Amino acid sequence: MSDTEKHGARESAVAWVAAVMDDRDLRAAWQLTEADLRLVLVQHWILSHHGEALVGSPDGWEDLAAGLAASPSDHPGWDIFAAERLKRWRLHWLGFSARTWDLRDEDESPAPGIEVVTFIEPGRKLSRQPGGPVTYRRFALRRSDSSWRVAGVDGTNLFRPGWPPTPAPLPR
Repeated sequence: MSDTEKHGARESAVAWVAAVMDDRDLRAAWQLTEADLRLVLVQHWILSHHGEALVGSPDGWEDLAAGLAASPSDHPGWDIFAAERLKRWRLHWLGFSARTWDLRDEDESPAPGIEVVTFIEPGRKLSRQPGGPVTYRRFALRRSDSSWRVAGVDGTNLFRPGWPPTPAPLPR
């Protein structure tokens, strides 16, 4: 993969993290998120928020998921979903920011069209040398047409939509 193509993956990862963590704008991040990941995130939210209470029986879950996972979404429940999703990431990734965290010098390419971009806490480097633990965040991006989209938020899995969504480990 060319340096220009890898640079595109890094730019997309930085833009996605900035939208989520710095700007608190899930709509902006949603455009940079692969369709399967959008659906997985919505399905997880429906399952964890008792879908029956939201739309009645599980028969309505597919329509709810499709409406929320659309990009852009005009579903009436979008604001609630987006606020809760952002709150969860911000709590889980406390202090993480595209503005202050560094990018690892090298990305991983586990398969054609997939790049794993790693952010490292400010002023630190990943190393095999002894030392204190280093906090890092890894994101899998997949090339789609002429752009890169975030396809995994743990750098290890690409999840498959379903009830429940299931992890699909990145090829190694």
